[in-house]
Amino acid sequence: MKNKLNIDEFGIFLVWMGIIFSLISYFTKSTFLNSFGFVIFVFAIYRSFSGQKERRSLENKQFKEKLVDPIKQAFKNGKKDATKLNRSKDYKYIACPNCGQKLRIPKKKGNVKVKCPKCGEKFDARS
Repeated sequence: MKNKLNIDEFGIFLVWMGIIFSLISYFTKSTFLNSFGFVIFVFAIYRSFSGQKERRSLENKQFKEKLVDPIKQAFKNGKKDATKLNRSKDYKYIACPNCGQKLRIPKKKGNVKVKCPKCGEKFDARS
């Protein structure tokens, strides 16, 4: 009977966690962490040889939905926030004196005439 290894993202994660716990146990001389790392390795090997492909696929899907996707989303949001910060160096934010709407005007342009898109108020602002 030919058994193909089923290595997925969750299995790779388990192997890395086993490596990390083994390294930590080496430096801290902790037998508990060493044993825990070994158990993680054994579980990763068991998963890779398991014949229950549907169950392993479901575990991998849950792992991606609960851990990987939120981390990826956080990094995407972080990039967007960093882009906003870079843009804020080029612009000054002011408030409309009539309605309080926040407006963005370019920096270092001197006095500029501004028209509020919300209320239509026209006023001068220094950038």
